[in-house]
Amino acid sequence: MRKLFATIISTALATASLWGADHAATASALAGRVVPTIASDIVFEVIESPVDTFSVSSRDGKVVIGGNDAVSMAVGLNNYLRRQLGANVSWYATEPVQVPAKAVLPAEPYGARAAVDTRFFLNYCTFGYTMPYWKWPEWERFIDWMALNGVNMPLAMTGAEKSWYNTWRSFGLSDDEIRSSFTGPAHLPWHWMNNIDHFQGPLSHAWIDGQADLQKQIVARERELGMTPVLPAFAGHVPVSLSAHYPEANITEHSVWGEFPQVDRCYFLNPSDPLYAKIQKKFLEEQEKLYGTDHIYGIDPFNEVESPDWSEDYLRNASHGIFTTLQEADPAAKWLQMTWNFYHDRKHWTKPRMKAFLEGVDGDNLILLDYFCDNTEIWRRSDRYFGKPYVWCYLGNFGGNTMINGNMHDIDKKIAETVANGGDNLIGLGGTLEGLDCNPAMHEFMLAKAWNPTMTANEWAGIWARSRGGDKAPTVAEAWQLMVDSVYLGRTYVGNACLTNARPALEKPNGSYTSPRYHYEDANLLKVLDLLLEAEGVDDNAAYRFDVMNVTRQALGNEFNHTRDRFTQAYVDGNIEAAKAEAKRLDDIIVDLDMLLSTDPQFSLSQWIADARRHGRTPAEADAYEENARTILSIWGYTDKKLNDYANRQWSGLLNSFYRTRWNMFTSAVIEAMENGRDFDEEATTEAIKAWEGQWAQSKAAETPVVRNSPVELARKYRDKYLR
Repeated sequence: MRKLFATIISTALATASLWGADHAATASALAGRVVPTIASDIVFEVIESPVDTFSVSSRDGKVVIGGNDAVSMAVGLNNYLRRQLGANVSWYATEPVQVPAKAVLPAEPYGARAAVDTRFFLNYCTFGYTMPYWKWPEWERFIDWMALNGVNMPLAMTGAEKSWYNTWRSFGLSDDEIRSSFTGPAHLPWHWMNNIDHFQGPLSHAWIDGQADLQKQIVARERELGMTPVLPAFAGHVPVSLSAHYPEANITEHSVWGEFPQVDRCYFLNPSDPLYAKIQKKFLEEQEKLYGTDHIYGIDPFNEVESPDWSEDYLRNASHGIFTTLQEADPAAKWLQMTWNFYHDRKHWTKPRMKAFLEGVDGDNLILLDYFCDNTEIWRRSDRYFGKPYVWCYLGNFGGNTMINGNMHDIDKKIAETVANGGDNLIGLGGTLEGLDCNPAMHEFMLAKAWNPTMTANEWAGIWARSRGGDKAPTVAEAWQLMVDSVYLGRTYVGNACLTNARPALEKPNGSYTSPRYHYEDANLLKVLDLLLEAEGVDDNAAYRFDVMNVTRQALGNEFNHTRDRFTQAYVDGNIEAAKAEAKRLDDIIVDLDMLLSTDPQFSLSQWIADARRHGRTPAEADAYEENARTILSIWGYTDKKLNDYANRQWSGLLNSFYRTRWNMFTSAVIEAMENGRDFDEEATTEAIKAWEGQWAQSKAAETPVVRNSPVELARKYRDKYLR
């Protein structure tokens, strides 16, 4: 099936190859962007191969990197940078790529062949939790990062609103009806997934047109590299106003999502309705005019919402109807669907219902993303997706949470077993993270396994450590082996958070999405920190500084959890002085964490807000984007709803202005109750905090600026202050 799948998508790949025919020149241009000082020392050559292949060698004083296409050459370049130069290329444009003044020739040739044809990356949610305010410089680095890590099928959702605007205008909807159906920028992924409409909209024409221009750059670069961007298609989601224009259409209201009110509900057009095919055709025409096509489309009709009918016949007919309209509009079309709903709504998506839905699409035209394999591998409970092509995916992050987690040995074992036993219809590996996070080693390990599925987690730790100072400092390499064996032990789950980020409570976390549990001993994380801080001669390495900051951040967050428990015990014991001391320690930890994180722009609320505001063409529009940016990080939607703190993260500015204020309100109320000899009313304090949270989301207060200096000395200071 893997070779068959290569034939199935040949039309799409042929389209992509037309844009990226000169693979060597394309790879050379990538090297010029990523490592310009040594790019002239690297020669790229085409290898004729039926599967993706790279090689690294030397000739006539030059580094020679071969590959069958530009992405394979980029993988070869990344391997060379890690192994020979100890260099790291971050997915963030703000982190420099540091290489020697002169390229180092490899001592002996090496290379690899990809074990799977397809390497998918991104999640609808990533466009809300990380990318909503990106411009081209951020995207350019990220696309290069994807190529360096072998991604050849990225999700490409930017600019979808322009295609929809043009489509809905052709069906008679007014400008206001269309633009008011769109959400604010950070919430657009949930608009795409049929979950919410309207919230913090409407979108301006300037935003819609600006994102369209950006998407043209994105897909042009991805195709230049030989990637196959996955664009959206019509999944049945229609503006509520369409009913007034087409009263005979079979439009139903979707089920409630995320406790959003009626005004924000989504509406679904039944695929059997004749209007469905007309909308599908028009949308794909408009989208192709703007962005071209690679004939693979993301369609997710029932993500976290209920099907209008759970009968097997309906599900089979629904998928058949959707694909029929897709194929009528584009005879070469393939449908890509995430299977998160099969995991998330296991109650409804029984094995017979999954089978019926998948059977509605003939042959291999439906490609499935096994979305959350770090937790549950759906392919194992669905007879390998009943023969449909699928991609094994590592999710690894919810909401952009900043928590060191993941189980590297478990991922190692699962990928090796899936490649060996997942069936001929396994066609790839993928990453479906909701936000770029503080665990890049996990995500890059998953992608590296596509080229070497037998590589162990410990072998990877050695390679990874070299690119983060381990080539010069043995204790860095030792620290990473300890990380893999004694810290990366727990799978990712929804709501990963230190209690710094939680709505305050005396005992368990106050909310659904701030669980502080972790699976390692504190002593092991502190040993990692000690080993990193013992390293000499690598303070100028940006990747090393990130690791020091990241491990210190996590250790301080864990200590905050323990301090909260001591504060609670002081309240139980009626010890006012102890409660005051622990309250001060809670506040001190947050203040110092804020200072530590101010050294990295990617952990900065100020940077996030500045990125949002720069899209505003007027002060009012910039204010609206700032509110949208604040909302998704804090209350998410409405202060009295359960999604509060879903996208929590330890960021400078966010810690100081949001989390710190909540905790000070809480500890002050507890101590006041103790001093007045009465029981603490936690419910009343929580309600007061909720009211304040909404005010913060609408505020324009100045936040902590980025301090561009090394976190290493701060890490030493805080280790001695809190962690000894």
